[in-house]
Amino acid sequence: MRNPKDLKPEDRTSAQAKETLIKAEVEIDKSGCFLLPPEILAQLGAGPGTRLRVVKENGQIRIEPNLQALRRLYLEPTSACNLACQTCIRHTWSEPLGSISRELVEKLATGLKSFPFLQSIMLAGFGEPLVHPDIAWIVKRLKAASSATIEITTNGTLLDEKLAQGLLEAGLDRLWVSFDGSSETSFNDIRRGANFNLVLRNVQRIRNLAAAMNKPFGLGISFVVRRENINELKNIEKLIEASGADRLLITNVLPYTEEMERQMICPLALTCETFTGSPGKPQISLPRLDINYLTQEPIFHLLRGYENLFLIDRPLSAPSRSCRFINEGMSFIRWDGQVAPCLALLHNHTTYLYGLERRIRGYLLGDLNSRSLADIWSSQEYHDFREKVYLFDYSPCHICGGCSYLEKNEEDCSGNTFPVCGGCLWAQSIIQCP
Repeated sequence: MRNPKDLKPEDRTSAQAKETLIKAEVEIDKSGCFLLPPEILAQLGAGPGTRLRVVKENGQIRIEPNLQALRRLYLEPTSACNLACQTCIRHTWSEPLGSISRELVEKLATGLKSFPFLQSIMLAGFGEPLVHPDIAWIVKRLKAASSATIEITTNGTLLDEKLAQGLLEAGLDRLWVSFDGSSETSFNDIRRGANFNLVLRNVQRIRNLAAAMNKPFGLGISFVVRRENINELKNIEKLIEASGADRLLITNVLPYTEEMERQMICPLALTCETFTGSPGKPQISLPRLDINYLTQEPIFHLLRGYENLFLIDRPLSAPSRSCRFINEGMSFIRWDGQVAPCLALLHNHTTYLYGLERRIRGYLLGDLNSRSLADIWSSQEYHDFREKVYLFDYSPCHICGGCSYLEKNEEDCSGNTFPVCGGCLWAQSIIQCP
């Protein structure tokens, strides 16, 4: 097998894709039962006695992961940041800033043994993780306590050689870097206080250090798209090549002002539910096609006008009215030890939808300072909330919008009470996070 540092970018991507692909044969006995291999059970968060949901949709059958197994944990090292980006929702905050203590990290690490299906720990939140003076120690402590991969989302400005070396030696597996612009001019305008060339050099350095250490290392780019920078995507391949990234995640902006809402490029996708699929509409299956001057207009027409588009047998629709945070077994720990079910409910904040100010109140299920994460995760309240969000029987506030219920996440017209999720842009696949 070739050394990772000898792989070309396209080879690295292929190798990483193969690592996540699991194929296995199972044998059905006379009673109609079959045993799943351990690696599949681990991905599903399932063990003896676990009840799993089986879903048939679009002619395909899938086994859905166990909602009650924690598989991905987000830890917010700090709510402070060294930048003042235009798109940051922290501008609406009135909360005090702070950083997680070593004592709290130690308590968390000690308790991770209670979660055998934990696959990933992401150090991220509404602050800049590298601002925390003990960030390398946090990575090292969590890595020693769990077999989960350790990831960080960062703006990249503080990633000097010493810190990069320290993070890699501590066991960092993947780094996500926020760019929001593929050119120096646009990047520096959006990410005020940052420097495009500095961040790019920092990213290249940690990639090269990982290669020199013969360490498997993933690098992703996060890109917040809006009207002012949408054309930057035309040159995104240059940024991918220069940085050595193997993943690119594009998300819409989360609007915290009316002007920011006007910058969104997805109002029809939200109100008309583009790319969401519709059981009552015709199904259109496409073969692989060249994308050129001859096909671009017909393909654009199909993408704009039809919900049930398939590429051969794979739907092009995105999930709507469902919560990835819940469905994929995630939980979030704030810097002060408060535990929330999702990023949207981690902090009190303000957003805008249909020109209305929405005051979002955080939903906190327990305090790590006084309880263990296992106790909080397995509580009846948290269990019931996961089941409720999975069903997602909330009013479709993202479509009708305009009544007073939309102004808060306290209740909706279907009789649901705090927290209600019908207006959540993450649940509509408008916003996504690494």
